[in-house]
Amino acid sequence: MNPEDDPEKRIQELERPLASQAQTSELGTAAPPGGWHPPPPPPPGYYGPPMPLPSVPSPSPGIRIGWIVLSLLIVGLFVGGGVVVWTNLSNRSAPGFPSIAGGGGTFTTATRPSRATPTPPGPSAGTVATAAPGGSVGVAGVNQIRTITCDDTVVTVSGMDNTVVATGHCTLVQVSGMNNVVTIDAADAIDASGMSNKITYRAGSPKITKSGFSNTVEQN
Repeated sequence: MNPEDDPEKRIQELERPLASQAQTSELGTAAPPGGWHPPPPPPPGYYGPPMPLPSVPSPSPGIRIGWIVLSLLIVGLFVGGGVVVWTNLSNRSAPGFPSIAGGGGTFTTATRPSRATPTPPGPSAGTVATAAPGGSVGVAGVNQIRTITCDDTVVTVSGMDNTVVATGHCTLVQVSGMNNVVTIDAADAIDASGMSNKITYRAGSPKITKSGFSNTVEQN
């Protein structure tokens, strides 16, 4: 009988690869995921030193440099933050810096010294002017108050908001400017120009000349 025709021997030959595969699985020789292969088991009856483990690749120089740069950045941020906090505390403690009192206290700020508001000059006190006989007297400016004693005198009034009283006899009273008020005892002639001037005479029949705008000459 041909041994190749023996069914039992044929079955043993077919079962041999399966048994070998099962033994390999039990010994843990299957390759783990990731491509790393463990060392093969020592042969039966081996009592020497342990088999060397496969070497693990060290990190590349680029990764090391990246970690170093990241560490330096973190240290720089901490140092910069400390400097900013210290500067703020120093400025608050400096004199003249607004201070805030804790615990419900008051808020205090530096105040500027107040400036005194200049007071506009008021009308000057009334003065009395006396001219020589046949002379002349002039009044000008703003808010002037004058009393003039005429003795055949020529009186000239200009400026703005002036108040003039002419006593005695005046030969000529000339008024110009704006908003002037002139009171005359007596005059030979009155000349009114400018704007909004008011002239009043008490006696006589003076020769009246008017020009300008809104000027009045009347007897009281």
